[in-house]
Amino acid sequence: MTGSPRTGTTAVDWPESVSKAVTASVVAGYGVALAGFAIVLIGNDLSLGNALLDGLVVLALLAAPPTAAMLSQPTRPLMLLPAGLMGLSGISGALSILGLPLVALGLIWIWGHAKLTSPGRWVNKVAMIFLPVLWLGATAALWIHVDPVCEQRLRDGSIIQVDPTVRGFDSGWTWEVSSSSVSSSTISGDVVSETCASNAVVAWEGLSAIGLCAGVVVVARSLARP
Repeated sequence: MTGSPRTGTTAVDWPESVSKAVTASVVAGYGVALAGFAIVLIGNDLSLGNALLDGLVVLALLAAPPTAAMLSQPTRPLMLLPAGLMGLSGISGALSILGLPLVALGLIWIWGHAKLTSPGRWVNKVAMIFLPVLWLGATAALWIHVDPVCEQRLRDGSIIQVDPTVRGFDSGWTWEVSSSSVSSSTISGDVVSETCASNAVVAWEGLSAIGLCAGVVVVARSLARP
């Protein structure tokens, strides 16, 4: 992760070990993001629309930290620290097991930051805290409100929505609703199967999370300028 000197900046030579580790971890981070998208898309029992939205949100959340790390260059304020903090936040469980690889990558980025000086204005360094805050806001958007979904798949391939309250699922803010696990069952008649998710990703949650992840990238790019 090296860059050419710019006007008014001073190039800093990165140790080869740090440069290779950061480059490899960024590539690995994008690999994890793509793998997470595929896992969510393939493993989701809900309809393609719900599964696709869920997958895109996971892709955005997993891709934001390595993107911030990628913006770290010798002539720019280091983004490794906020990238590392976002990575370590993967242990919170908001992304389930998909967040665990982020923790390992976060440790690498924190290590890289500790090995390097961070050129740039102090106000930019202070503003770096907005990156993990935005990212945590994106993860919070997914669980702060419980939105259960129940779908029935008919023999002709069509999918109909079922009122989740009939199946014992409640909607509301997380602190007001008791959690329930995902359930699947086979139904007789024209219904082949029924799948319920106690907290599916709905449109406003998905768009909010993706928008906040985009904000992470925009702010990181702005702060990374000399």
